Amino acid sequence: MERDIKKQLGADAWRRLVVELEESGQTQKEFAAARGVSVSTLQFWVYKLRREARRAAAPQLLAVEVVSSTALAARQGASAPGRGPSAAPLEAALPSGVVLRFSPGTDVDYLRAVLAALN
Repeated sequence: MERDIKKQLGADAWRRLVVELEESGQTQKEFAAARGVSVSTLQFWVYKLRREARRAAAPQLLAVEVVSSTALAARQGASAPGRGPSAAPLEAALPSGVVLRFSPGTDVDYLRAVLAALN
């Protein structure tokens, strides 16, 4: 009768069981027998939770559209002799710790779109 109850475990209970398995040092077969759960169901949850962890840890890439910018012209004009000191780049620090640097003269709408996509 206990096996019927174990089949109805929810996702949170399986997460706890998988953690217990990893800490136990037992094989999946030994652990499943001791807990009265199906080995194949335990293997499914181990696979599922590991796959979720890998996906969460994988870097996410964003599409970037390259557009013409006045940044190069602005940078070249600012550094030309007699035109004054070159301006410092604009920096945007993201909550993840990544710092983006943009050249002076970069289009403001472009900056807004990039930052919106990253937040």
